Amino acid sequence: MEYRITYIDSLKHIGELCDKLKEDTVRNYYLEQDSTSNPDFCHYPHYRQRFDLIKRISEICDLFGVKNLEENKNKLMGCIRRLNDTRYLAKRKEFEDNINSVKNIFQDSEKEINEKLSFLSRIETKRLDEAIHCYFEGCNNSTVAMAISAIESRLLYLMKSAQPKEKKLDEMTLGTSISEYLDNKDKYSNVIPKRHEPLLELSNTYEIFSVHPKKETVARITTTTVLSSTLEFLLDSELIETPKESKSI
Repeated sequence: MEYRITYIDSLKHIGELCDKLKEDTVRNYYLEQDSTSNPDFCHYPHYRQRFDLIKRISEICDLFGVKNLEENKNKLMGCIRRLNDTRYLAKRKEFEDNINSVKNIFQDSEKEINEKLSFLSRIETKRLDEAIHCYFEGCNNSTVAMAISAIESRLLYLMKSAQPKEKKLDEMTLGTSISEYLDNKDKYSNVIPKRHEPLLELSNTYEIFSVHPKKETVARITTTTVLSSTLEFLLDSELIETPKESKSI
C-alpha cells in the first residue's frame, strides 16, 4: 500500500515503509544473493524516495514527546547513516539488520505514537505537515508561519471553550488570537498552562517577521525552537481538542 508523502501519516505507518523499502531493495539489488556488487543503489531515486522520508521522520522523531524514541535517537540515527553509506550496503544481512532495527524502534513506540497523534485535528495535521516540509527545505519563515497557524487553531478552540458566547472569536483573523489571549488570560480562565506561555509570546513576536516584508529574518535556531515547542503544545494531553474536527481559523 502506498501512502501520501505526509510526515504525520507516514510516522503512523513507518513500519510498513521500512518493510516496503526492504522488499524493493532485496528484489532489485540482492535477489537470492548474500551481497551486491552495486552498493551505490543508495543514491538511486527509487531507493531515495522511501529512504529520505524515513530519514526525515527519524531526524525529528524525538520532537513528538515519545520516551522510547528520545532514548533511542542515537541508535536510530546510526542505522540511518549506515543505510545511506555504500560501505555498509554490500552485504544483504547488514542492510536488513539496519532497516529492521529502524522498524523495531518505531514499532516499540507504536501505541504511544498513535495516542499522541490522535490529539491532532485534521487542520492541525495539515498545517504541521506543511511546517515540517518547509523546515526540511530550509524555509524558516514558512515553517514558523505554518507552525504558528497550527498553534492558533488549537488556541482559538480552547478560547471558545472557555468563552462560548464571545462572538468576536468567530470573526477573529489569523494572527490576532494569540494577542487576544495574552492580553486577557483571566477572561479565558487561564486555559493555557504557564509552561506554554513562552511559546505564545515567541509566536506573537515571530509571526510578524515570518509573514510580513520586514528586514528581520527568522534564524534557524529560532525556527527549530518554534517547531519543537509547537509539537509539545499540540501534543499536550491537557490541551486536547474535542471533537477533532471542530471549526478552526
